[in-house]
Amino acid sequence: MKSIRGKNTLRRALKDYQLYLMFIPGLVVLALFAYYPMYGLILSFKSYTPVKGITGSNWVGFDNFKYAVMSYGFLTLVRNTLLLGLLKLVFAFPSSIILALLINELKTGVFKRTVQTISYLPYFISWVIVASIMYLFLSTDYGFVNRMLTAFGAKPVQWYTAPQYWRAILTATTIWKNAGWGTIIFLAGLTAISPELYEAARCDGAGRWRQTLHVSIPGIMPVIAMSFILSVSGIVKDDFEQVYALVGMNSELWKTADVIGSWMYRGLRGPFKAWGEVTAAGFIQSIVSFILMIGANALVKRSGNKGIW
Repeated sequence: MKSIRGKNTLRRALKDYQLYLMFIPGLVVLALFAYYPMYGLILSFKSYTPVKGITGSNWVGFDNFKYAVMSYGFLTLVRNTLLLGLLKLVFAFPSSIILALLINELKTGVFKRTVQTISYLPYFISWVIVASIMYLFLSTDYGFVNRMLTAFGAKPVQWYTAPQYWRAILTATTIWKNAGWGTIIFLAGLTAISPELYEAARCDGAGRWRQTLHVSIPGIMPVIAMSFILSVSGIVKDDFEQVYALVGMNSELWKTADVIGSWMYRGLRGPFKAWGEVTAAGFIQSIVSFILMIGANALVKRSGNKGIW
């Protein structure tokens, strides 16, 4: 039975060989740029020296993992990374869904497309430019926010020496920059909902709110579930570009804004013997991210929705 099934599979493959040939370039790119670099993970088990290279460097086993986890301040890095990831999951992830639902309610075609375009634009602005914009807002002497505070009789805030505000600032800038771009997939899901469902809801006396609650949201629930799984897996994967552009090497803010990614960057700039510890920390991040993805996928499937697998 298995041999017959195998012959049928081979026969179909030979019949559609053009499709498989088209698949080869993508497979080669995936192998070169996604899987081949994973060879560097062996560095996390070695004491790297440039002269010996990765293969010739001394094997140290799990020492790099122990040094990375036991290093001074690592628990603070983990706490900051997890808190920022959770804040972005709680606030940034729903913002794209809410914005997509609001845009979907717009009926004027030109105005709707204009709003969509404006909401997409921040995504194409680099974090370096965002950091410059934020400096104009948060500068102690001439920043827009401090001018507003003094206009209302409040004292100006030295934002770049006040770490207690920066988790909120990083979360807010993430929402501003990525919310519009995140609406693309949800708007695509909304357009796939049959208009007959909305007509049936209106016949039953449902207003706009109930149509959204009972038609729109269930209609895009598979897309929401998929995005949720990927967002949960990214809780431990900090946005290094954002943190480095807005916070940089300002140690005054490291109490709440220093994350594993920025610590790894400083380690790569240091002595070569720290490279193994940095790789080990990144390896731990990837493992935890994979575990979170499996857990989120199981949670989504338990709720009755389709998971990634």
